[in-house]
Amino acid sequence: MFLEYIPGQSMVHRLDVRTKVVAFICLMVVLFLFRSPIYNAALVLVVAGVAVAARLPARRLWGVLGPLMPVFVIVMVITGYTYPVSAFTTDAARRVLFYSWPGGHLPVSVGGVLYGVTLLLRILTMVVASSVLTLTTPLDDFLQLLRAMRVPYEMSFIITTGIRFVPTMEKKAAMVLDAQKARGAMVETGGMIQRIKAYVPVMVPMIVDSIRMSENLACAMLNRGYGATRSWTTLRKMMMRPRDYVVLAVCIALTAAAVAAARAGYGAL
Repeated sequence: MFLEYIPGQSMVHRLDVRTKVVAFICLMVVLFLFRSPIYNAALVLVVAGVAVAARLPARRLWGVLGPLMPVFVIVMVITGYTYPVSAFTTDAARRVLFYSWPGGHLPVSVGGVLYGVTLLLRILTMVVASSVLTLTTPLDDFLQLLRAMRVPYEMSFIITTGIRFVPTMEKKAAMVLDAQKARGAMVETGGMIQRIKAYVPVMVPMIVDSIRMSENLACAMLNRGYGATRSWTTLRKMMMRPRDYVVLAVCIALTAAAVAAARAGYGAL
């Protein structure tokens, strides 16, 4: 459900898939240049602005971010305890907030907490940016991109089919889970071992249904002559427009500026 393409007429939707992928790569490069959370918070605001410009529903994005909240807390705690004072270069980051163990053991530094916030913001940015990329780009565009990259058509079909059927399997899993709950299955109570055992009645129908779906897909492929030729055509061709070149130029220029700033010492802890 969360990877399904959302049709729209926003500027983000109208960009070429190659432009979006290059912009995503530039964002990932800039994201790992700075350790200070201030710079990464700015990137979060930029990505959030792009998501708003694309008119993506907040409920869809929260459905992706919601399950990650425990991960964010764990990252913050682990980073605060595992990064020693010597890992930071600035005096402010080297300052110790408190010691968790008597005798000066297990110090929690300002840098450790700030770097934990940075990691949290990085994960948040990556999740939202990847969601914007997948939700605003049709699957056919990704298939054409793989073809332009000279990826074998068998591998291209495997990748795009896997992406396509993730939402389908999520919906089927929700249906099976609701059906088992209606039959009295206690899948959300008890300890971890009990929950794993309770999910067996859910996994068996899912496996059977996935095998049946793969057989139907194979029959459909044979009926349509899949594999008869290694060359195939597309209904809509990829085409770079002036706005794509402008976005590419801006992304590359900002990435180069960010690399220069990081080399100059900006964004360090």
